[in-house]
Amino acid sequence: MVPTRNNKGKANENGSVESPHGHLKNRIKQAIYLRGSSDFASIAEYQAVIDNAAAGLNRQCEAKYEAEKAVLQPLPKRRVADYEILSAKVSCHSTIEVRCILYSVPSRLIGQQIEIHLYHDRLVGYFARQQVFELSRMRVAGKGRRRGRCIDYRHVIGGLRKKPRAFLFCQWQSDLLPTAEFRQLWAQMKAQFERDQAAVLMVEALYIAATYDKEQTVASYLAEALSKNQLTLRHLQQQFMPDAVATLPPIVNPTTRSR
Repeated sequence: MVPTRNNKGKANENGSVESPHGHLKNRIKQAIYLRGSSDFASIAEYQAVIDNAAAGLNRQCEAKYEAEKAVLQPLPKRRVADYEILSAKVSCHSTIEVRCILYSVPSRLIGQQIEIHLYHDRLVGYFARQQVFELSRMRVAGKGRRRGRCIDYRHVIGGLRKKPRAFLFCQWQSDLLPTAEFRQLWAQMKAQFERDQAAVLMVEALYIAATYDKEQTVASYLAEALSKNQLTLRHLQQQFMPDAVATLPPIVNPTTRSR
């Protein structure tokens, strides 16, 4: 077997690689046409279509591969890195920017320089050689669009709770509301309460959802309380964290000394 290589800048020499790649893409496209829909319930379901198309091409050279496998060298003991190493400083807003996408990260990392391992589907962040977060990688779709943002309310809600009014003017307001149900609840709160009071209630609800991992339970409680006009900050706190609600001590009048 005699190896060859392409010359740099000679695009016409890439046909030996691009042509088989084009055949694979065409097989995948035809498989989706036969499937009847390009909508997939999960990434794993889409991956299965790709694997089947690749297996069909591999079967054409299976006999030659089996003949070569006997003389192939063993694989390396360590896996080759399949990620790109980047570096980013966490802003005062608890965010980093990677490939024109703004990501939120845990607020304890504000001001720190972190190392990022960028995979095709996720970002893994390290600080002092310790993994501190893992995020799903976001890609922006649409002609002419390059920038986007991926904000998780769990990362910033602790700081926002100290200044709940900031929620009213936050550019990420829609991103901080995790589901369509929460966005509908926010619209109802603005209709029933003053703006500042509505912001305090929503921020406290998001804080409870993040702290106790009860996002759906909190949403259900808010919907029921709003429908009955019974939503208050104290009731919300008593419902989910009764031990944290401080009770005022009883007032005792000083006794007069007997002379």
